Amino acid sequence: MAAELSLEQLRDEIDKIDEVIVRLLDSRARCAYTVGRLKHQLGRPIYEPAREAAVIAHVRQVNGTLGGPLDSDAVARLYERIMDEARRIQRIEAERDAAAQRLADGPTPEAESVES
Repeated sequence: MAAELSLEQLRDEIDKIDEVIVRLLDSRARCAYTVGRLKHQLGRPIYEPAREAAVIAHVRQVNGTLGGPLDSDAVARLYERIMDEARRIQRIEAERDAAAQRLADGPTPEAESVES
């Protein structure tokens, strides 16, 4: 019975940690969304390999100082996925901005000639 209680307590702790992780991922995604808007305004590409390599190097270094059970390759894989999602968010926003700009600009001469 004590082992079951301990297992349940550990699972409760994992659930609490998961809630914190999701909140942090949400904060990171919101920041990435803002970065994407700024990149669009500045004419910068969404995918910046040098920046992503720097992020991976940084999280590998941080993980190395912890001495925990996750190896640096595992952390790198997790962050590659996180950055994939950040780029997806940025692409969606860039597409929305482009569509809004097209609407604001009105029909193009090519579109007007097709409609006639």
